[in-house]
Amino acid sequence: MLNKARFGLVALAMVALPGCAVKDGWQGAAAEKAYDKDLDARRLAEELNNDDYWEIYKDGRIYVLTDLKGYQTWLKTDEIPLVVTKVAAGPNGETLKLGLIKDEAKLMETKVGAKGAAQKMFEGELKGLEKGFYGEVQKDGTVYVFADWVELVAFKRSGAASGETQNGAGPNGANVTFVGKAANAETKAKFANVYKK
Repeated sequence: MLNKARFGLVALAMVALPGCAVKDGWQGAAAEKAYDKDLDARRLAEELNNDDYWEIYKDGRIYVLTDLKGYQTWLKTDEIPLVVTKVAAGPNGETLKLGLIKDEAKLMETKVGAKGAAQKMFEGELKGLEKGFYGEVQKDGTVYVFADWVELVAFKRSGAASGETQNGAGPNGANVTFVGKAANAETKAKFANVYKK
């Protein structure tokens, strides 16, 4: 009988202990609610594809991408694999090259009038992610880096930006300006990650 009791206690301990081994343990309802909200925001960002943004002015064209992998491919090849081209549709008659991800391309095949995130963001129909956003506008030999969508839109309207400038720190020796809220360690680390070899 004593052996059965010991066996029962060992079995109970084996079931109970994994619950105690959760990293940092349960931190309360408020922390769980904040985690769920952050998780929902990340899932929505994946669906909307609005957490990253690149707008590049080059050779009479404006290239717009909302996907890091697509942007890094463009850096290496000067090509966007999946793209919508709009001739003379830019603000000064530039040709627009609006990148797509696979899901957006599939949607455009089946739904008339569907647009990718790059086009929606460029046209002002979709805002950048509120928290964790990373964006660049490359114009006139300078890479303007943003951590806030509102600041990026204000820059596009005015053409003026203030922030921390690093001469020659960008791709092909371009100057880099970390605009407004982007002058922080987290955004600078994202910038370095984009251009790592």
